[in-house]
Amino acid sequence: MREILIAKFYGAQAVIDSFLVASVLPSTIAGLIGGALTIVFIPVFIDEREKKGEEAAWDGTSSLITISFFYLLLMLCLGYVIAPFFIRAIAPGFTQERLRLAISFSAVMMPSLVFSGLLGLFTGIFNSYRLFTLPTLVGLLYNVCLMTFLVAARNHPLLSLGVGSTSAIALQVVILCLVARKMWPLLRMKFLFSHPMLKKVWRLMLPIFVGTGVGYLNLIVDRIFASFLPEGTIAALNFAVRVREIPLGLFVVALSHVVYPVTSSQVAQGKIEEFKDLFARSLETLWLFVIPASVGLLMLPEQTVRVLFERGAFTAQATTTTGQALFFYSLGLFAGGSLDLVAKAFYSLQDTRTPVKVGAIGLIVNTVLNALLVRPFAHKGLALATSLSSTIVFMILIEILRRRMRGIGGRALMKNLMKISLATIIMGIFVSLLRPLAQTTFGYIVVVSLSVAIYTVAVLLLKPTSARMILNRLKSKLGAD
Repeated sequence: MREILIAKFYGAQAVIDSFLVASVLPSTIAGLIGGALTIVFIPVFIDEREKKGEEAAWDGTSSLITISFFYLLLMLCLGYVIAPFFIRAIAPGFTQERLRLAISFSAVMMPSLVFSGLLGLFTGIFNSYRLFTLPTLVGLLYNVCLMTFLVAARNHPLLSLGVGSTSAIALQVVILCLVARKMWPLLRMKFLFSHPMLKKVWRLMLPIFVGTGVGYLNLIVDRIFASFLPEGTIAALNFAVRVREIPLGLFVVALSHVVYPVTSSQVAQGKIEEFKDLFARSLETLWLFVIPASVGLLMLPEQTVRVLFERGAFTAQATTTTGQALFFYSLGLFAGGSLDLVAKAFYSLQDTRTPVKVGAIGLIVNTVLNALLVRPFAHKGLALATSLSSTIVFMILIEILRRRMRGIGGRALMKNLMKISLATIIMGIFVSLLRPLAQTTFGYIVVVSLSVAIYTVAVLLLKPTSARMILNRLKSKLGAD
């Protein structure tokens, strides 16, 4: 709904290009600090709590949050200094007007890096205790807050997009902080630089810091190439990514958030066989949902974009451009979705170096492919480069993990992958036959609904392990009720 409003009010136009370029610096700094800390924090906190008790774990956590807050404030000051130079560097193809607008957006949005960094840490605390509902609900509040700004100040993009997004992130942090302080009285301001937990976090964080930087370098490289393409291209690519993220957000992110603290706990307790079993079951469950979603988006890219966005300022041309990008992004949906779960498996093993090294290979591949493909295929080449590079990174990481763990149940995984793929092929044949009906909103909803039903029936008949597990879980829930 948030993206639909943004598309309706501003379309795939220069204002969104500038907004997206401006958001790169604060999101990069927040991701480098807060993102890296969050990934490292969960297994380290669980390990500290298991071995030394709650009080020792909370002493380290309190110091970590306090020190991170001051680091983020320092980065905020630095961000304001380098923002104009940074924006010019990553958008060399922008006109002066778009550059000025991006710099203005950056000034308004820079404080969000402090809130985003803290948000990651507080979310990590809740997830460490396997509490997922509240962080998810405050995520919904982010959208509600931003949509309120969009509706109230639609004619003032700096206010609606810039101030709105920053205020929405701040609201999330305030709520999580207040609840965390009430639930865990041991959480307080502390400066214990010598705490063993902090030393372990800093040691493990450095490779993650580099790895997270590699991920943002991929984004920066894409923005640089896209800035030379026609006005609105960056916006169209972003809308395509948002559509691709629907199945990722519904299944991949939810699954990895739940599984990560559990696998970290299993490793801390030495339950390696249980870790391997949970990883394999989680990966197959992810495929059960992501594979048909990727095929659906590949077969109905422009139809999906039209139903979601084509209204107001979002034109038919924007639909075509975004749909083309979505098709090529969807080619890598299977690998990109699996990659998050595989990387979290390495982090659970407290191996933060391997994903970084492989991610660096992915950055090189992505940059080379961007350079080769952007001239003949324009925005489609950028999307294809992203899909190909993520597929290569996934294949390398899953093979390294398989060898390190001396197997991850590969035969069973492949058997169930074949069943899921067969069910998806059956669904795909049905979609191809009814695709002409999906040109209208009603026809699209009918085709998608019937496709889901066909796929569900095929899965129930073929019975991959993940489907049987879900079915048994539902039966036990209904029986208990």
